[in-house]
Amino acid sequence: MGFYQRVGAIVPSFIVRAFKKEMDYIGWEIQELSVVGFIFLFGAVLSIAISANLQIFFSLPIIATFPLIFLGFAGSIYYWLNTIAESRGKFVDKLLPDVLQLISSNMKSGLTTERALLASARPEFGVFSDELKLASGKVLAGERIEGALTDITTRIKSPLLERTMWLVVQGIRSGGEVADLLSQLADDLREENALKEETKAEVSMYIMLIFFGAAIGAPVLFSISSYIVGVLNVQTSQLSMNPEQLKEITQKSSITRIIGIPEISITEEFATMYALIALGVTCLFSSLIMGTINSGKEKDGIRYIPIVGIIAVALFFIIRIILVQVLGSLKMLGM
Repeated sequence: MGFYQRVGAIVPSFIVRAFKKEMDYIGWEIQELSVVGFIFLFGAVLSIAISANLQIFFSLPIIATFPLIFLGFAGSIYYWLNTIAESRGKFVDKLLPDVLQLISSNMKSGLTTERALLASARPEFGVFSDELKLASGKVLAGERIEGALTDITTRIKSPLLERTMWLVVQGIRSGGEVADLLSQLADDLREENALKEETKAEVSMYIMLIFFGAAIGAPVLFSISSYIVGVLNVQTSQLSMNPEQLKEITQKSSITRIIGIPEISITEEFATMYALIALGVTCLFSSLIMGTINSGKEKDGIRYIPIVGIIAVALFFIIRIILVQVLGSLKMLGM
């Protein structure tokens, strides 16, 4: 057993199984313990180095930053593998109706099932072409066709393909006309894909509204409000008012008689920091909502987080710079 395999053997088995499943989906033929061991060992070393620098330059405790950085690194690798696997599955989903129709035509022309699978393995079908060749070879080697078709779903991450293969296997077991079944499935899948595209077109407006609110609307409001806090702080600090004047003002107003004139304790720096934190939370959840609306999965919105975040933060500081240049004289009023 190699060094990385020994490290991977320490990792909990459910984590190793999760990585192995994604590796099977993308076609990696590497020993899963070696991959997991390398990821966790490299992630631990990288996390220690980054945490040490954060403690030296920003006085952040290693005990708090190390687990966050380590989990973020390992999670990013797993998300990357998952994204590749799902992209392969989506590619298969798009061409699945054409593949089924081609297999059906080959079977109707007189080819046996295994020969029809092999003849349908066109180069333009990509990864699915390799799976059809492998399934055909298994059938020729004596394996039952039901098992060969079901085995395809273990290497391609596609719920649609899994349901389709289940229906085909059930049709074969029941003794039905497989060619007609494949042709009907191809037509149904084309209708389903058309409905999905129509749904995406209808919800695109909602995605644009959420993107506009998170990447443009929120930064504008937060930048203006944080600047106003700074202006009010400067102006109120320049007020020279003796106790008799303050008492006279408070007696004239019913509101100030009740609550008085409190001292402003919110600084411009605090308002800016609060705005950036709120902006980050807004971008995070807005991206997840966009992913949910677009594909029904929250994790698909993770790809939007860097785009929305960069635009929002950049716009926030650009507007603040413009406000300082154009309205900077407001802070000087009352001097």
